[in-house]
Amino acid sequence: MYAEVWIEEATRRFDRDWTYIIPTALEDKIKPGCLVEVPFARRKQPVRGYVYRVLEDIQPTEKNIEMRYIVGLLNPRPLLTPELLEVAREMRRRYFCSRGRAVRTMLPALITTVGDKKELAAKLTNPDEILQMLAEDEFNSLAHIRVSEFLLQHESATLSEIRQACQVSTGILTYMKNKGLLTYFPQTTKRELSVGSNLQIEEQVITLTSEQTGAVESISSSLAEAKSGHLTEFLLRGVTGSGKTEVYLQAAAQVLGQNKSVLILVPEIALTPLMVARVNSRFQKDVAIMHSRLTPAERYETWQRIISGEKKIVVGARSAIFAPLSNLGLIVIDEEQDQSYKSETSPRYHAVELARIRSLLTGSILVLGSATPSVESSYRAAEGRSSKLELPTRVGEAGMAEVGIVDLRAERAAGHKLLFSRPLIEGLRRTFDNNEQAMLLINRRGFSTTVVCRDCGYSVICPNCDIALTAHKNPWQQGKDHLICHYCGKIYPLPAVCPQCKGDELDTYGAGTQQAEELFQELFSPATAIRMDLDTTSGRFSHQEILEAFSRHEYDCLIGTQMIAKGHDFHNVTLVGILSADRMLAQSDYRAGEHAFQLLTQAAGRAGRGDLPGRVIIQTVQPDDIIIKSAARQDYETFYTHEIDFRQRAEYPPFGHIGLILLSGRGEKEVRIQMDKLEQFLRAQINHYPGNFPTVQLLAGQRAPLARLRGRYRYRLIAKSPSKEELTMLLRAADSFRRQAGVTTVLDIDPYSML
Repeated sequence: MYAEVWIEEATRRFDRDWTYIIPTALEDKIKPGCLVEVPFARRKQPVRGYVYRVLEDIQPTEKNIEMRYIVGLLNPRPLLTPELLEVAREMRRRYFCSRGRAVRTMLPALITTVGDKKELAAKLTNPDEILQMLAEDEFNSLAHIRVSEFLLQHESATLSEIRQACQVSTGILTYMKNKGLLTYFPQTTKRELSVGSNLQIEEQVITLTSEQTGAVESISSSLAEAKSGHLTEFLLRGVTGSGKTEVYLQAAAQVLGQNKSVLILVPEIALTPLMVARVNSRFQKDVAIMHSRLTPAERYETWQRIISGEKKIVVGARSAIFAPLSNLGLIVIDEEQDQSYKSETSPRYHAVELARIRSLLTGSILVLGSATPSVESSYRAAEGRSSKLELPTRVGEAGMAEVGIVDLRAERAAGHKLLFSRPLIEGLRRTFDNNEQAMLLINRRGFSTTVVCRDCGYSVICPNCDIALTAHKNPWQQGKDHLICHYCGKIYPLPAVCPQCKGDELDTYGAGTQQAEELFQELFSPATAIRMDLDTTSGRFSHQEILEAFSRHEYDCLIGTQMIAKGHDFHNVTLVGILSADRMLAQSDYRAGEHAFQLLTQAAGRAGRGDLPGRVIIQTVQPDDIIIKSAARQDYETFYTHEIDFRQRAEYPPFGHIGLILLSGRGEKEVRIQMDKLEQFLRAQINHYPGNFPTVQLLAGQRAPLARLRGRYRYRLIAKSPSKEELTMLLRAADSFRRQAGVTTVLDIDPYSML
């Protein structure tokens, strides 16, 4: 017998199906998806590979080739299903990666031991010294601060847990150990799976609305007709609080009743505790939770329980699209418009695209749910490529929240220049007097967004990145402010004089979550507020702890960035304030209007979700902007009509596609030269093969808008075409172009960031 094997670390040149002989002793054990060791090229040591197919025989032409034997089987069970192997092949075609890279993206870190596992853990060598360093602003990296704060809170943790919780690399921990800040020690870790949210769901009799009933019946009736090779897709558009989750759960119950499995994707597990709690409550032992903050041991154990068939329903964030479920019957993507479903690291896959591929391969039903669907998904429904289901009203008596727009120009003309407008201040006081709660959205962390010299106009920027530094309050010592780069994480002291002209007229402009929190305390004490942003959620369970404390009414107000707008269901929240709607529109991205509408609508949807009526106040200097007016009215149709017209005129998705080639390196000259060579090569390809690229337009290469990031200079090439296939061929040609040492090339189609 023979096996076709993908070499795990194969370069583009050697990325293909390699045929090996299966030793007689392994013939009954080796199956598609198994991890094996094989001899390769002239290497002395065998390399790892994944079995793609097992063959009884090979082509007669191959029998003249000297075949080599598989050396060993590294895992007793397959790690991937045959379906996921086909997904990996498609990822190679779409996302310019090797088969092995696609498989590594799918799989959790491999842990081959069984039972309890010994791991290295770390603790602070001297907690008092760390507290002093935090107070004196002695750290120069945000990563070091996150690790220190995490271990001050939790005393010790395994290295894998610290990396996951603080989103730092091994190098950061090694640096801190070498400096004597951390002490390593061995620790026995028990394999215990994550159970998700601790929120308790009260048992209640579920009575579906007529719209919910219709949606469930439409999905259920399609189950009998679904078949492999045919995409059955639904777009469930329901206003916030309309009961989309219950539609998912009712459909999931029917699929599970047919002995099939269910996959539910959410933007971020930590930000959707209610969804996780409801799924756990409804399906209990059948549920597996997958998300980025699981430890490697938890990831591996969860994966094995799914692939063995022990778990029939998986709830997870973007990477859960690779869950190895067999007999898949339903895929649900909640908040399908969310940017987090698009990977910003190679391979740059989109979970919604891969969901369509899995649905095609398995014949499962795909349901995309949102109050504010992406323009592309709505266009697919309008074109008849998916079926549209609607939930136009909220469940319950309160109905939609009342939305008011405050013109900040009029506020300032009247002499009121505080971050909180007068109507918002009045509304908050009334809310707290009634023992109700509020949420305040300001989509910028820190205290002030930039520091500017009033003498010469110089804006203090990061030495490693072409971006303004953000002023932050030091939480460990009052009055000890510092500057942080939100891109590279470096920390700098607040300068006493202007670095450019040496003048002392430095001032801060703009506001962030810290400033909103400080002003709240001044205006509304003894009412209390808790802040939720990247700075307060570095711990593994920080999101959960903040949300549960607010749910228990330990705080009167939740202040935060966009993470507070996603999927929360607090019935005592009756007022939502959006402090600066204009900042959401001021982005150099053709999707800026869409993202602003979605965030405004989602944030407004947090108010009045129980029996109490809700109110929303949007502060803006552009009260007549169609995006803001549409969001205030929760009027998706007006927004969509305006946006689709703009996209069609500009030939942006879904009417056209964009190919991005981003080059970066330490030396600006080397990057620019490589870009020029690549541009010449691509133009030659377009001219030499006009039949392959009839509609492709390649724009002149130029500096990227964010011209330097983490010390690397960045240039870009952009191609446009109505045909995604033509752009894929062009970027594949770019991928084959000879690389320059020290210059990195990133390829992406329809990127979510053009910076």
